[in-house]
Amino acid sequence: MDTTTKTRGETLKREIQTKIQTVLAEFADGTLSREQFHAIYAHYSAQLSFLESAINQDNDGKPASKPNETIAIRTSHMGKAIGMVIYHNKSGMFVETLGAFDVPPSRIAPTLNDFSTLMDTNKLIDRRVEKIGMKQWLLFAPGKTTTVVTLFQNEPSPHQNREIERLHHDFEVANQALLAGGRVDPSKLAYPFMVFIQQKLKRA
Repeated sequence: MDTTTKTRGETLKREIQTKIQTVLAEFADGTLSREQFHAIYAHYSAQLSFLESAINQDNDGKPASKPNETIAIRTSHMGKAIGMVIYHNKSGMFVETLGAFDVPPSRIAPTLNDFSTLMDTNKLIDRRVEKIGMKQWLLFAPGKTTTVVTLFQNEPSPHQNREIERLHHDFEVANQALLAGGRVDPSKLAYPFMVFIQQKLKRA
């Protein structure tokens, strides 16, 4: 990708990110239904993923040695999001489970408790990645009102970690009023995460 094309791609990326912020605000204001939100968000998210892949791809124009073999290795070791749970920090309850999350609550409770203690003392909390099996990893991503725990097959890449954090941010912005109270109705929430989980399950 030449410099001009890359610059245009970055401009389009910013435009899509602005549109996503508008959709988040519209759902938060009650302008969009959940069905509308999920459809529009998925549309913009697909455009954003395509642009990011195009911008970040190798640009030297030289074919890799044994490309099929390299692709097979990359794919077999790629992190795949299997499922996730959303934990409401204020109530201490699990709000929703998306995908297949077969990790017992007792396994994630200690880390969630650590996060709660740090939140109570207003300390900065960074994401935490833990290996729990031969090919299973957990990503704990704390937010202002919720904590998201994502189960991956294979270790997630830094890019995947950042993607979960971006979706988590969008989740909290879209649902800020609904998450503010002590009780949360999962059926009223919008779930940007569905895009990521569905994409990874299709590639599994």
